[in-house]
Amino acid sequence: MKKALVGLMALGLVLAFSGVSLAGDDAPAVIKGEAGCFKCCFKVENAECAAAVKVDDTVCLLKASEKASDATKELIASFKGAAKAAKVVIKGVVKDKAVIADEVKKVEEKKEE
Repeated sequence: MKKALVGLMALGLVLAFSGVSLAGDDAPAVIKGEAGCFKCCFKVENAECAAAVKVDDTVCLLKASEKASDATKELIASFKGAAKAAKVVIKGVVKDKAVIADEVKKVEEKKEE
């Protein structure tokens, strides 16, 4: 039942970005969300620690593409085990219940004085 729920949540993300995946177009899109650990940060039950991204109410795994730079791969790896989410902008595609990222950048939060 829990796997079905996670699958439905991933499907929601795919449908939200239907222009990216349903049209069969593998052109990268800009995805804004929060990145962290699938288990530790987003509290997905019966999950292992892994990099994940939350867009609206949907949490998907976050993986680096073959084209991703070493810096992007290191940033994605740093989200595994992270207890706190970081705002990110991702250039990538939604595929197989995961976001495959060519580029990931943290969004700097402005501190109010």
